[in-house]
Formats: sequence, C-alpha cells, structure tokens
Amino acid sequence: MSSSDVSIFDTQFAINQFSGNKTLLVKILDKFIQQYQHFDTLLTEHFQQQDLNAANQQIHTLKGVSGNLGMQALYQACKELEVNLANPETENNLDDFLQVFKQTLSVIKNFSAEKGIQENPETAPQQYDRVALIAALKRNEFISESKIHSYGKSLDLSSKKLQEIKLAIDNLDYNSAIALLE
Repeated sequence: MSSSDVSIFDTQFAINQFSGNKTLLVKILDKFIQQYQHFDTLLTEHFQQQDLNAANQQIHTLKGVSGNLGMQALYQACKELEVNLANPETENNLDDFLQVFKQTLSVIKNFSAEKGIQENPETAPQQYDRVALIAALKRNEFISESKIHSYGKSLDLSSKKLQEIKLAIDNLDYNSAIALLE
C-alpha cells in the first residue's frame, strides 16, 4: 500500500483516541506541530551526515506518534522508510517521505487552527500541562530545568511557587512537587 492510498489524517480516529475531547486533541496536535516543525531539516541533516541510526530513531519515534494520532499516510511512510533503511541495497526515498511529512503537517495545522477557534483554548492548555507534569512526577521521570521553566510559564506559576517546585524536584521529592501543583 503506497502512502498516496492512505488518508493523511483520520480525524475520527484521532478524536476517539482522546475519548471525544477535541480540545485535548488540538492541544496535542499543537505540541506535535511545535515539536516536529523542523523535523524535515533534522532528518535531512542525518541523511547528509550518513547518520542512519539517528535517522532511524527519529523515524521510529515519529511512526509511533503519527500512528497514535491517526496520521495514517505519515505512519505508512515511516514504516516504508524504516524498511528501506534496514536494507542498504534499497533506495531511501527521503524526498517522497518528506513530501508526505509536509502534507501531514499542513493538514494538521489546518485542523488545529479550525478546531482551536471552535473550542475554549483558554483553560485546556493549562489543564493538560498540569496533568502532564503531575503524571511525569508520579512516574519519577527526570524533568529538565528548561522543561520546568516551560511548565512554569504555561501554568502561569508565580516565581516563588516555581522555585519551590524546582527545589522539590531537584531534591527528588516528587510528592511535595505534586502537592504544590494540586
């Protein structure tokens, strides 16, 4: 099955992935757009530098994300490129892959912009980021200084409260950090 035979974005599948919560879907798609906006450049650099392991890791990650978000054509393109990278005798169709990637990004941006206007964007990002940070803390994940700062901005935390949360995280006292967030 070629990428052109697969729909670019299965909106109903994506909405179902979030139990019908379109606001949360839009937030996740916005994060996807932000995280992957320069992916084509990064991937091209990996290919130019013959760093196929790094390219494969990036493609594999994107495959998982795109599959979970209903980006069917991109998911299929990632699968095909992974197979091509595993077989050195096969031509790596990077240009074809990048075309599908750019098409998908464009469709996602349009969907996100349309739905973002219809939904209430005021509280959803804060609620999502608060839940995401608490979930990361409950899993005892390492949270970088820049990530903490980003959450602090997103959650509109006072500098004092942010400092208390940073201190708790630095001391690996995740329960205290969670209590400060709740």
